[in-house]
Amino acid sequence: MFKPEIQKPLVGVSRCLLGDAVRYDGKSKTNQIVLHQLSQLFELVPVCPEVEAGLSIPRPPVQLTGSLENPKLIGRDDPMIDVTDLMQRYCAKKPAELKHLSGFIFKSRSPSCGLNSAPVFINGQLASETSRGIFAKTMCTSYPDLAVIEDSELENKVLLHRFIQLTVQIHIS
Repeated sequence: MFKPEIQKPLVGVSRCLLGDAVRYDGKSKTNQIVLHQLSQLFELVPVCPEVEAGLSIPRPPVQLTGSLENPKLIGRDDPMIDVTDLMQRYCAKKPAELKHLSGFIFKSRSPSCGLNSAPVFINGQLASETSRGIFAKTMCTSYPDLAVIEDSELENKVLLHRFIQLTVQIHIS
């Protein structure tokens, strides 16, 4: 008897969490829960906004700065580096390519991918540690019902279970 293959939900994931050395320092932030548990449940779609936008590996570190509502992406050590426009152009196009996703796992504290943990600096002072990275903000605005979580929340079994359930619900609906 023919059995149709059941397709796994598609989940975007910050590429560094998969072990890819794409971070500004040329390293990864491999997450074992993503690699060993969530990869069994979901088809993972790697995304690195900074590299896909055209930034190099390694690259000068950048941070969110200027305002909480509409921060710029400026060099942490060299404020003459401004990649805001580059990231905004990327964010204007990329979400449409990801409309088929049921969920997204973001890298915490990232100026592009931080979900609720991206630091913002104003006049050289930390103004917030709970902002959204530019790409994460765009994805959440574009797809408000998307199941989202950041890597720092994966250890919390309640949050992880909720993310898995919501992702599956979105996939089957």
